Amino acid sequence: MKLRAVIVDDEDKARKSIINLISLLNIEVEVIAQANSVKDAYQTILETKPELVFLDMQMPDGTGFSLLRKFTSINFKIIFITAFDEYAIEAFRFSAVDYLLKPINPDLLKKAINRVIEIKTTEDVNKSIQTLLQNVSAPLKNNKLVLKTSDSINIINITDIIRCESDKGYTEFHLHGKPKILVSHVLKDFETLLYSKGFLRTHQSHIINPDYLESYIKRDGGYLLMTDGSTVPIAIRKRAFIMEYLNKMNSF
Repeated sequence: MKLRAVIVDDEDKARKSIINLISLLNIEVEVIAQANSVKDAYQTILETKPELVFLDMQMPDGTGFSLLRKFTSINFKIIFITAFDEYAIEAFRFSAVDYLLKPINPDLLKKAINRVIEIKTTEDVNKSIQTLLQNVSAPLKNNKLVLKTSDSINIINITDIIRCESDKGYTEFHLHGKPKILVSHVLKDFETLLYSKGFLRTHQSHIINPDYLESYIKRDGGYLLMTDGSTVPIAIRKRAFIMEYLNKMNSF
């Protein structure tokens, strides 16, 4: 059964492009309506009750964010269409929300729709969107991170992260007082966000939260001991940086 979709974009050419790609790729999506503004989109979504919305981020009377804030509950899945800057793209990624950059790549469109189909509940959609809106409206105060696994969408406090460890194509999050979480993203995907929160990369496969750093052990080539008892290696090229960081901390 096809997903019933609405396309929201102020450019007629862009809307037609999505429709053509859906037809060309034989994707299980039926476009039931289109809108070219925030006002028009709000009414269209209320009336047609789509399962999926392709949402442009920039329109004459507002943004995709301002449209979403009009709804008390999001009862539809979303794929953002954006030409936004790097920060906004990070906000989408860390909120477990799918997005496509203009011009749209056909293969990425198909993958995004397949990921949307995998979202099981409206509750999962609402969690992701609320976290996205927090990321965008208050980036300096936001301390939430959405970690999406095959079984669940987990909203965690960034301050609860003790360390992150790369495991081939996955990243394992070790949390304070909570079970670890394994997500299908490489460690590099989280670098920018975690660096902005004061995290340190000690090794190609490790990023730590220095708030949970207990000691620097010099023997065996040097390694870090975390408050949860775990140990973290230090790459040779990172040793001088770690020593400089520790020397800048208050010490006696």
